[in-house]
Amino acid sequence: MVSEADAAALLEEGIRYYETKDEALLPKAFDCFTAAAAQGSTDAVYYLGVMSYNGFATEQSYENAMKCFMEAAAAGNQKATYNVGVMYEGGKGVDQDYAKAMEFYLKAAEMGSAKAMYNIGTMHRDGNGVPQDYSKSMEWFRKSAALGFNKAQFSIGMAFHKGKGVPVNEFEAMKWFKLAAESGHRKAQLMVNVLKKQINVVTIDLS
Repeated sequence: MVSEADAAALLEEGIRYYETKDEALLPKAFDCFTAAAAQGSTDAVYYLGVMSYNGFATEQSYENAMKCFMEAAAAGNQKATYNVGVMYEGGKGVDQDYAKAMEFYLKAAEMGSAKAMYNIGTMHRDGNGVPQDYSKSMEWFRKSAALGFNKAQFSIGMAFHKGKGVPVNEFEAMKWFKLAAESGHRKAQLMVNVLKKQINVVTIDLS
């Protein structure tokens, strides 16, 4: 019988193979995850879902991916819980259901998922499944941005730039665009250049 330690070792080995994204090694990752999942590793089940979603070393199937994500989410896996929300929001492997998407995003957000917080913000901003509410979207963007998620930082910048949920403030917009740009957000980098020309700002104090 494979021990819990052996299952963890299989999971770790599978992750090493998976992270190479080498087509020759992905089947080994799949085998490791399958073996670890058979021994009760819900993290391995999550990775099997990711591989099914992308068609890595197995047939591409949103339905199988959703099944894996649901199983791992039921065991408290944060990433799987977030992914279930993504699947419901996008209607992949299941019928599109914004209410279910929000339900799982909120669960993932409670677990500390910055991506889930950001997606909750976008749903409030765009009025998907909930009344459009720019103030609520900003609340969630700020929570996500506080965890360093650059898409949320960029969205806060755009809110200040366009006056969505907050008064127009190009200096605040610049601050948030620069924060997002520092971690490689391309659109934020473009907006920094645009605003520098518009408001003739050379430097902005980020404190």
